[in-house]
Amino acid sequence: MMALLMDINEQDKSSLIMTKIHLKLVRVLIFAFLFTAISGPSWAQSSTNKDKNEDIISLHGIWGFQLDPLNEGIHNLNRSHWPTKDLAETITLPGSTDEAGRGYKTHDKVPWRLNRLYKYKGAAWYSKKIHVPDDWKGRELQLFLERVHWETRVWVNGKAAGMHESLSVPHIYDVTSLIKPGQDNFIMIRVDNDLKYNIGFFGHSVTEETQTNWNGIIGKIQLRALNPVNIADVQVYPDVKQKSARVKLTVENRLKEQVRGDLKLSAKSYNTDQQDNIPEHTVSFSGSDSLIHVETTLPMGDDVLLWDEFHPALYHLKTQLTARSGSDQFVDDSQVAFGMRSFKADGTQFEVNGRTTFIRGTLNCAPFPITGYPPAKIKDWMRIFKINKEYGINSMRFHSWTPPEAAFEAADRMGFYLQVELPNWTPRTSGSDPEVNQFLEEESERILKTYGNHPSFAMLCTGNELGGPDVKPFVTKMVKKWKGEDPRHLYTSSAGYPMIPENDFDNLYGPRAQEWGEELNGRFNKEPLSTEIDYSKAVAQKDVPIVSHEVGQWCAYPNFDEISKYTGVLRAYNFEIFRESLRKHRMLDQAHKFLMASGKFQILQYKEEIETALRTPGFGGYQLLGLHDFPGQGTALVGVLDAFWDPKPYVNASIFQEFQGSRVPLLETDSFTWTSDQTFKAQGVFANYGPSDIEDAQIHWSITFPDGRNYAEGNFQSRDIPVNGPINLGNIEVPLHKIRKATQLTVTLNVPGTSYKNHWDIWVYPKKLSMPGMNNVTVAHEWSRKVRRTLQRGDKVLLLADTSKIDSEVPPGFSSIFWNTNWTNNQAPHTLGILCDPDNPALSDFPTKYYSTWQWWDLVDHSRPMVLDQLPGNMKPMVQMIDDWNKNRKLGLAFEAKVGKGKLLMTSIDLQHNLENRPVARQMLYSLENYANSDQFNPKFEVDPAKIQQLFK
Repeated sequence: MMALLMDINEQDKSSLIMTKIHLKLVRVLIFAFLFTAISGPSWAQSSTNKDKNEDIISLHGIWGFQLDPLNEGIHNLNRSHWPTKDLAETITLPGSTDEAGRGYKTHDKVPWRLNRLYKYKGAAWYSKKIHVPDDWKGRELQLFLERVHWETRVWVNGKAAGMHESLSVPHIYDVTSLIKPGQDNFIMIRVDNDLKYNIGFFGHSVTEETQTNWNGIIGKIQLRALNPVNIADVQVYPDVKQKSARVKLTVENRLKEQVRGDLKLSAKSYNTDQQDNIPEHTVSFSGSDSLIHVETTLPMGDDVLLWDEFHPALYHLKTQLTARSGSDQFVDDSQVAFGMRSFKADGTQFEVNGRTTFIRGTLNCAPFPITGYPPAKIKDWMRIFKINKEYGINSMRFHSWTPPEAAFEAADRMGFYLQVELPNWTPRTSGSDPEVNQFLEEESERILKTYGNHPSFAMLCTGNELGGPDVKPFVTKMVKKWKGEDPRHLYTSSAGYPMIPENDFDNLYGPRAQEWGEELNGRFNKEPLSTEIDYSKAVAQKDVPIVSHEVGQWCAYPNFDEISKYTGVLRAYNFEIFRESLRKHRMLDQAHKFLMASGKFQILQYKEEIETALRTPGFGGYQLLGLHDFPGQGTALVGVLDAFWDPKPYVNASIFQEFQGSRVPLLETDSFTWTSDQTFKAQGVFANYGPSDIEDAQIHWSITFPDGRNYAEGNFQSRDIPVNGPINLGNIEVPLHKIRKATQLTVTLNVPGTSYKNHWDIWVYPKKLSMPGMNNVTVAHEWSRKVRRTLQRGDKVLLLADTSKIDSEVPPGFSSIFWNTNWTNNQAPHTLGILCDPDNPALSDFPTKYYSTWQWWDLVDHSRPMVLDQLPGNMKPMVQMIDDWNKNRKLGLAFEAKVGKGKLLMTSIDLQHNLENRPVARQMLYSLENYANSDQFNPKFEVDPAKIQQLFK
């Protein structure tokens, strides 16, 4: 082009003006050519693109967008042509208004949950212009919205397409009559995330406490083309006993004329190496109705593969349709995944494919800290289920919500049992509102139809903790209906309560160590640990399986390193508030120690909770309140994983799987503290809920010192261990007379050559102790004038304080905080165990770890934790108690200080009374006296006597 310009005759004056015009035109053409080369043609700028199968157009990408907080759009439908107008802003879908930074910028900084950066509740409008190919003429067209919150209305080219209101399944619109193939079409979607029905403010489908009540569209957003005669639905009902599958098919006939044809069915395993020998099966159909229902039985062959947690074999059922109506012919095909699986209740236990199965579950209350909404991609759910299986979990309960399709597909592949629930948490009004009842009944039908083929879909529930005068008739009607219509799953009335006779299983409170309102009367606080306790009494009262409701709820201290991980729509301002409180109390340097000590103690409590369930004959299973943290409702740090499903630094999967797995050795003993004149007695037990019996099992036991040396060992008599539990292995009896000095011993049970092992710490103390002479130390039991004078002279004082005179409102709770104190109205206990330095010379004669173990029960139970906030900031108690992260008081059970010219060692543990029957307390007193009597007793920090006085009433 430049050469062409050079050829212009410059002497031709008459063409000069035209030459300038040509020059401008050429420049424009050059620019247009370069722009097109870089950007592609203008039609390629549309974010719509056709799927590989040419029957789907993805609508992912840029959409027009406008918030409508005053709900003006719905009132302007009949004027201003609102549904055909371009909207003022843009947004990217799939996604939410939070992710786009739309809505109201919040200034929330509350301690009881994560904090959203943007909030919006109400109507929002989304618009997009798409080109529909001309060859889609004559086909059925659907708009597919995988997940929204929660009501949608759709207009196409200005005309209404209808309304949907599901929180659990895709919204699918028939837009056949509204779309104009061969042209551009304008789609307008109104999404309203306001609470349409009273399904409970804290239900996890809509709550701000976890998932957030987001507005937007996530997952697949598509325009789909179907043939006028097509396969509308396929439902597969496996019959493991008969080695066949009953198949219910629905053929859609949009012609509304007589149609006849064939459906050819074939099944093939797609995730195993087995070569299938399943013959194709053909069934004919005919009819003129808009929906033609066909039912047939597909033989699966003698070598049929079964699906369970150990061998999750899956099949693809492919259905090919050929049909005729007059001279017109139609073809269609469908492919659904299913598994040959039987999930039943047999008495008080579950059976999967005829084998006894134990539910080791956790809850998913929908915390997704980055997006605020659940993932719709399989890989994200595969990660979640893989982590859970590594920690010994085989089941997940979706508390008052149902996940997207990707979760079911991932659980199918991983071999994971899911309990899904209706979006319902109404503890006072369940069943009382006819509109809510109708919505929930229709929602359950949608859930069963959409996800029913998935073998991982094991259990369905009407919601969480439902109550009110009308609840039982409502849940009874629902359970009866489900049982009569779909035998693929087990059904229960409600998680927690109420229970009804129609339940296939009971998901109930009761069989767990702590209940709401028990305060210090819970099992771990009421008496020392015995592992001879189980839930047999609860089982004896039932004729269906029990799944214990929301087990555990033992908290650990916050991990402030997590704060930087919150880079999405939520911020951990609650953690920042807790951290600032700890800083003000001058203990921020101990944050990691608090986390580690409380976390190690948390694991011990979960271990005993889980083992109690596994020890119980005929028990159905349990559901932990959370393997991972629940970051709302007061901030419940109950997980051994954080809200991102990442492990906390004090535990890993191998530790947890010792006591939470399909095969677990167990130990039954009535005590964990012994004296040297006693004989340690225990019984070995084995819970086998694995894939098969263990034949000729050789089970070894050992008792070892902390340095690994054996104290005693032996083998139980070899035997077959059938699938069930618990199976008694035999007794262990070991005299402890060789113990001369207080020590911790570890009892281990293992199956040599396997990963099946478990261990427990016990403590042994000398029966008799030669208490040191206290000639150089004054032993006192109250803060008196005499004690103050003794210290002023420069002498030593061991103050064994009368706990009744300590000025403290901190209850002496041994266990960790249950759930959290914000949400339980400050229910005791308020602490997270002890923190100490085992190498501190004051504890040199008291064998301990740096965190609470079962030997500390007697000491904490007979104590009054001191509030030591008035002491110097860098002065730490030698035995500290970790306070509730909302208060962060400096709490102690023992400390030392320079007072006047003297030296004070003080404890608020009762080390005076009944010591002949309290070997742990006797040993602690011995250790403190030895220290006080030694040259090592040399406190670093000076404390004014008036500060000591403040510790007493």
